[in-house]
Amino acid sequence: MENTGYQRTVLDNGLRVLTEKMPHLRSVSVGVWIDVGSRSETTPENGVSHFIEHMSFKGTKTRSAREIARSLESLGGTLNAFTTREHTCYYARVLDDHFEVAIDVLADILTNSLFDSQEIDRERKVILEEIKDLHDTPSDLVHDYYAATIWESHPLGRSILGAPETVKAIARDGIIDYVQRHYTTDQVVISAAGNVDHERLVQLAGEKFSFAVADGRHQLQPPQYNQGRKQIFARDSAQTHVCLGVPTLPFSHPDKYTLLILNTVLGSGMGSRLFQSLREQRGLAYTIYSTQDYYHDTGIFSVYLGTEATKVTEAVELVLTEFQDIKANALDEEELAAAKSQLIGGIMLALEGSYSRMSRMARHELFLRSFTTLDETIAEINAITIDNIKTLVGEIFTTDRLVLAVLGPVDKSVVETIDWSILK
Repeated sequence: MENTGYQRTVLDNGLRVLTEKMPHLRSVSVGVWIDVGSRSETTPENGVSHFIEHMSFKGTKTRSAREIARSLESLGGTLNAFTTREHTCYYARVLDDHFEVAIDVLADILTNSLFDSQEIDRERKVILEEIKDLHDTPSDLVHDYYAATIWESHPLGRSILGAPETVKAIARDGIIDYVQRHYTTDQVVISAAGNVDHERLVQLAGEKFSFAVADGRHQLQPPQYNQGRKQIFARDSAQTHVCLGVPTLPFSHPDKYTLLILNTVLGSGMGSRLFQSLREQRGLAYTIYSTQDYYHDTGIFSVYLGTEATKVTEAVELVLTEFQDIKANALDEEELAAAKSQLIGGIMLALEGSYSRMSRMARHELFLRSFTTLDETIAEINAITIDNIKTLVGEIFTTDRLVLAVLGPVDKSVVETIDWSILK
């Protein structure tokens, strides 16, 4: 059985502290996770969560931006952050000897940032360039278009980076107001894995992290699907980029791992059905894969591929054929066993590192308010049957649920050329 050193403490103010002891390591990964992302923004605020993530590194009451940048690098460590549709994470990885320095820096940028107006104007230019960079990378941009196709005007359908017009309008008062509303004790999880002492982290968290008290205003707008929607985004490019899929399940759903098995079979790795069919057998795409993303109350499954404009219809129909084959014939025991082995192996290999352990704890806490051990996860995966796969596929792979986003030099009429009846 797995020998986990997981511990959880909730401070009096509601701040949650999680650790997993990995005594064989000389390093610690620590992340401060805030349960807020682009989904929490109003339309005029779009991009502010990501903007705040950038601004937190631009100077505090005690450190300049350069001093923040050098604080952990000079010790051989790393300091970084990212924003998703539902979460913002600030994290560090350091030698265990420098763990308290990492906590001090993280606490400083999260509770003492100046949000200087000149720095805001300077960083605004950086983010506008980041948006341009995204628009120059169609293989990434099509995923934003796919989310917008599924959710349209719902916050989940907006870009994490924001739109140029909303980013240009973000001001210091709006940033401070957003932090005060969303960076509250009930929204924050501090997670650390590696050679870390739980009680010491609890003590440091209580001493150094000061967030506003929860006011009960954090409510997510339920998702509104545009099931069956197909959109073409015409533009000149060497390839045409396609995202095809369906809305699926939230992280807390009991069929979560069944869906991951399905994703593994269809589009995870070179041995997957889609890779073999579209790339190896027909040469239609260089890149093709499937992904499953989970949120608090929903999820999305998508297949991505890049191909010639003239091959879009053929490529999409082949994807539909694979969907239908699994729907009609399910899997055999050998393919199911191989998918389980691949999924379990990938999880176990990832969790050899402290960063993955830290992230896993935080995600479980934010989505479930509980922790699932690796042994429990493996048991859940091994319990999945062919009937479980067949039932799930029958529920999610229906023609009326299919969503398509195509970005490239194609006409809207391409949607009518696809034989959607392949999926029965």
